[in-house]
Amino acid sequence: MKTTNDRARRPERRSLLRGAVMLAVLCASFLPARAASPAAPLKVVATIPDLADFARRIGGDRVEVKALSKGTENLHNVHVRPSMLIALTRADVFLEMGLSMEAAWLPEMLVRSGNDDIQPGAAGFQNCSDGWEAIEVPDDLSRREGHLHPEGNPHFNIDPKGGLQMAAKVHEALVRVDPAGKETYDANFATTKDAIEEAAERWAKIGAKWKGRKVCVYHTEYNYLARRYGMDVAASIEPQPGIPPTPGDIAKVVKTMREQEVGVILTAAWSNNRQVKDIARKTGATVLELPNQVGGADWASDWIALQDGIHERVAKALGTWEEDEGSPKQ
Repeated sequence: MKTTNDRARRPERRSLLRGAVMLAVLCASFLPARAASPAAPLKVVATIPDLADFARRIGGDRVEVKALSKGTENLHNVHVRPSMLIALTRADVFLEMGLSMEAAWLPEMLVRSGNDDIQPGAAGFQNCSDGWEAIEVPDDLSRREGHLHPEGNPHFNIDPKGGLQMAAKVHEALVRVDPAGKETYDANFATTKDAIEEAAERWAKIGAKWKGRKVCVYHTEYNYLARRYGMDVAASIEPQPGIPPTPGDIAKVVKTMREQEVGVILTAAWSNNRQVKDIARKTGATVLELPNQVGGADWASDWIALQDGIHERVAKALGTWEEDEGSPKQ
């Protein structure tokens, strides 16, 4: 049973509560304008580890990041796992490379996630190829005959200049979804940009010796790298991206490599197969297996390390490496 004294104290308690709220608001107004970490980190899902690396660099402790590709896979044919759908269902931000890189395995899974926040056009969706000038855009923009690059070559993560593109798009997405973290994202993006530009100086020094050197590729993952430094991709083992070579195709590649004295074949783990070894045997070429994304080798722990390792290994295969190049040892 409530007494007269209890009823008399109610206005007093309400007055104290209002006073406490007003004091909290007043105190908050004097705090420095720094973005606090969100109560729960933003859940960021990236299709490849390269984008995940930039999300971690730029997002810091405001993000929790998952990559869908494991790092050693064919990026056009990533093995779909149930954990991917769970991650997409819970994601606040979704990062894709675009240019149809993920077109064979991603769109249906994205729809099935039922997550409206990360569908194309939503704030949480980011196509990281937006604004990138693709190479090798076919005249017929279709996927007929198995062509996997209807919008041009999507493997710009291997371009030494691709890092700034990816970092900028990741930064853009994080600020859009979490504007309260803009100060953190801006600072981390600036640090990331400085690190990439510093590394690019040593890469340019190494790659300057590659102009005019001839290489063969299996798929076209390394064509941006070759284009950046003026290398000549004299032969592609796939007649078109995504089309397995026939014996006739292989015979043409062997003929071209012999005639043009091509001494190096660049291939990824997924495509370092019997056909590549057969071509190398017939031409005397060196097979150089390189990762096509972060995590594709034990030394490719992040995007800058990936580029450092690729530059050193290509230089050694071409015979242009010097120990004082300035590239960190891998």
